[in-house]
Amino acid sequence: MPALLGIEGEGPSLAVNLLTVFLAILWLALIRWTYSDAGQRFAHPGPIRLAVAAAALLPFVGTIVYMIVRPQESLEDARERELSIRSSKALIQVLGELQERQRDIHGSVQRLEQAMLASRRRALERQAQAPPQAGPVREPSERP
Repeated sequence: MPALLGIEGEGPSLAVNLLTVFLAILWLALIRWTYSDAGQRFAHPGPIRLAVAAAALLPFVGTIVYMIVRPQESLEDARERELSIRSSKALIQVLGELQERQRDIHGSVQRLEQAMLASRRRALERQAQAPPQAGPVREPSERP
């Protein structure tokens, strides 16, 4: 059996062969992961192809470079963030409108209370100015 990496013998040669197979499988897995991750982060196929080519042509290093330069958030995260911002703005607008209506209602209630108090005062003033009613005056101890 020919020596691989200058290692002779069955035991070390088997270990080197297994390590080579393991690294090849890891390299292919990293290419697959790079493709999957790039697909979630880029809307256009050009950057996806470039990332996969870097991972395939530069084993291990290409994937590390991709991880450094990739966008921070995925497209789904960006959509969720935009949706959250839009819904928050809409909620703030609705709450502002509700607060304005609450102020209007509070002002209306205050005006209604003032009108009712003024009406009661006028009624009490009219009662106080009205002539006493005619009729026999009874003592509290007298019974009819």
